[in-house]
Amino acid sequence: MMKKVIKKLLAALLAVAMVCAMAIPAFASNSWETEEDLNTKHEYAAFQIFTGDVKGNNIDDFKISNAKWGESITNPTEFLAQLTADSTIGGEFKTNFTPQEAVAVISKWGDSDDNSIAFARCVCNYLYSNGDPKPVIQGLHTGGIKVPKPGYYLIVDTSPFDEDDFYHAYNSFLLKVTKAEYVFNINYKVVKPTVEKKVYDNDNNDISSAGNNDGWGSSADHAINEKFQFRLIAKLPASKDNGRAYDYYKKYTVCFNDTLSDGITFDKLDKVEIANVDGVNPQVINADNYTRNPNGSQSFKLSIDDVKTCARAANLDLNKGATITVTYTAHLNETAYVNTAGGDTKNKNRVYLEYSNNPRISTSLDHTHESEVCVYTYQLNNTKYHDDDTPGNELAGAGFRLYSGKDCTPEQEVKLYKKDNFYYPIKDATDKAQDAVEMFSDEHGQFNVKGLDAGTYYLKETNPPADYSACADKEIVISATHNEYNVNLSGTLSTTIINKKAGGITLPSTGGIGTTLFYVVGGGLMVAAIVLLVTKKRMENK
Repeated sequence: MMKKVIKKLLAALLAVAMVCAMAIPAFASNSWETEEDLNTKHEYAAFQIFTGDVKGNNIDDFKISNAKWGESITNPTEFLAQLTADSTIGGEFKTNFTPQEAVAVISKWGDSDDNSIAFARCVCNYLYSNGDPKPVIQGLHTGGIKVPKPGYYLIVDTSPFDEDDFYHAYNSFLLKVTKAEYVFNINYKVVKPTVEKKVYDNDNNDISSAGNNDGWGSSADHAINEKFQFRLIAKLPASKDNGRAYDYYKKYTVCFNDTLSDGITFDKLDKVEIANVDGVNPQVINADNYTRNPNGSQSFKLSIDDVKTCARAANLDLNKGATITVTYTAHLNETAYVNTAGGDTKNKNRVYLEYSNNPRISTSLDHTHESEVCVYTYQLNNTKYHDDDTPGNELAGAGFRLYSGKDCTPEQEVKLYKKDNFYYPIKDATDKAQDAVEMFSDEHGQFNVKGLDAGTYYLKETNPPADYSACADKEIVISATHNEYNVNLSGTLSTTIINKKAGGITLPSTGGIGTTLFYVVGGGLMVAAIVLLVTKKRMENK
C-alpha cells in the first residue's frame, strides 16, 4: 500500500516538474518582448494646469469655465514666459495673459494636433525646469487615474524602472479635462524600437554553404582578406492606434553600438538609409545628420541625433514607423578563428541600439537586447609523403599551387602569400601588394592554407622534388552548413599526397648501331695506318 502511495506521489511530482520545465524557457525567452503592463510597471504624476468649473457627462465632452491657475503652476509669470518663447505656439500667448485668456487660446486646438503636443511639451519643461515639480497625485496606474479636484491636467509617466528592466519606454504626455474623483484610463502610446545585425554570405564555386548562404543572414563564411558587408537594421514601430507618440519628443535619438571580434577588421562605412517601416524605397541619410565615433579598433557608435529630421527629409511620417539601416564593409584578418572541423566560432559580432525613451528628458536613452552574427572561415591541412604515408616518410621541398577551376589555368589560381607557417589568400583587403607564391612542403611535409571560403578547389603539384614525379591533381571540396551558433563541415579538410621516385627503369632507344659501326671502322683505319708507317721505316733503314 505504501509503495503505491509513493509511486503516485513521484508521478505527480514528475508531472509538475515537466510542466515547469516547459513553461520556464517560454517565459524567459518571450517576457521582454511583450507589451509593457501599464498597471504594474508604469507610474504617473498628475499636474493641475488650470482649475475651474467642469461640466459634462464623460471625459470626452468635459468643458471647463471660470479658469484659474492650477496648483502645479506656482509661478504663472515664468510659465507664460516659457509659452511665449516656444517656437511652435509662442505667437499665441502673451506674458500678461489671465488664465481664462490662456484657456481661450488652447480651446481652438484639436486633440493631439501640433499645437496641443507642443503645449504639453512646454508645460512639462516648465514643471521640471526648477527641479521641484508639484504633482497633485503620484502613484501607480491601477485601474485608472483619479484626481481629487476638477481641472485641466497634464499626466506624465514617471516610472522608476528596475536596473535589469532596461528595454522600456515612457508613455507620451496626456492632457485631460476631468471632474473631481473621476477615474479615466490611460491610452498609452509607448514606442520601443528593435535592432538586428546581418552579414552577407555568397555561394562560392557552386558549393552550398547552407543556412544563411547567398544573401543576408545571421551567419556567413568568407576567406581571410576577403571584403564583405555587415548590415545593422533598426525598426522604429508605428505609434499605437495611429497616435503621434514621436511628436511628443522634441527630438528622437538612436545610436547603433557595434562591436567586431578581434578577427574582423572594419574597412569603411558604406551608407546610412531610412525607409518606411517595411524597409521599402530606402533613402540615404545625409552625413550631416549622423556621427560615427570609433571606440578603439573593434567597436564604434553611430549616432543619429534626431531621426525626426531625417524622416521629414525623406518625406516620411515617423509616426507610421521607420526602418534605419547602416551598411559597412569589413574583412577577416590573419587572427580570425578558423574551423578545421565542426563547431562554433570566435568571429562573433554584436550590436545593440540606444534610443530615446522619455519625452520628458531629451537625453534619456535606453537600449535594446544585443543582436549577434557569426562569420566562419576554414583551414586546409596538407601533408606530403614519399612512397607511402608511414610516419617518417614526410617529404620536403615539393611545390604546389591552388586553383578554383579544374583546368588549373593562371586565371583560376587562388593566389596565396606566406606568413610564418601558413599560407593565406591574397584578396582585396590584403594590406600590401603581394605576389602569389608557390607553396612548398616543409621538413614535416606540411603546407597548410589558412582562411579559405567554402568551395571547390584543385591542388596541383607544380614543382616535384628531384627524382620524383608530380602526383595527379587533387579535387578539394569544402562544404559547410552554418548558422549563428555553429558550423558543420564536410568534404576535404586535409589531404595526403604521396610521390614515387622517377628513376630505376630502363627505357628503349633507337639508332645505336650506327655509332658502334663508326667506332669499329675508325679503329681499323688507325691500325692500318700504324702498320704502313712501321713498314715504311724499315724499308728506309735497308
